Formats: sequence, structure tokens, C-alpha cells
Amino acid sequence: MDDNKQVRREFYRNPASYCRVMNVVSAVTFGLFEVHSGGTVGMLSVRWEKLGNELAPQLHAYYDSWHVLASFQDVLARMAETTGPSCSPEAFCQLLLDCGFINRAERGVDDHAAPTRVG
Repeated sequence: MDDNKQVRREFYRNPASYCRVMNVVSAVTFGLFEVHSGGTVGMLSVRWEKLGNELAPQLHAYYDSWHVLASFQDVLARMAETTGPSCSPEAFCQLLLDCGFINRAERGVDDHAAPTRVG
């Protein structure tokens, strides 16, 4: 990773069209986004699939985002405490907000809150 990039923890709910293509009920994508370019350092997602009679969340991370996953120890710890119906997409978004993530759908164009340096 480039030590000079300023990044910010952000997330967004994936649209219904994405969920249909991915054959999931719901999905939330989160990761490290570059403050100035809007690009990403790494993205992960939690996808809710129909599993029997319940919706089951599944953490999804391609290999090039594992370093980002490893940096989200607080998120992983909170996820480990979450079970059953409390694993809803809404609850996961709140978990991310509680861990300092910014909802990309709600932030302003000039919102440069809490960037950090990669490194």
C-alpha cells in the first residue's frame, strides 16, 4: 500500500440490481476508500443469502482485500458478538457506523472527515 494515500473507512448498501445478479437477498460493501480519488485500497462485503428458512450473512473478501480485512480487528470483534436476528443488514450498517465508518450514500461531496494515512 502507498503510505502517502489518505483513506477513510466507508460503506454502502448494494442496490437490488446487484443483489439479483449476485443471487443474494441483501449486501453491504465496506472498505478503505481513498479520500481524494474515491478509489479503493480494498473492499469487502457481507451478503445475506437464503439458507433454509432464514437469512444468513456471509463475509466475502477476495484475496487482494485480505490486508484490509486484517486491519478491521474492531469490526471482526463486533461481528463475533452478533448472532441470530441481530445479523440483519440494518444492524450490520449500524455496527459499521459504531466502528467509525461513513455511509457513502449519506456523505456530502466535500466530506473529508477523519481520513487516515495507510501504513
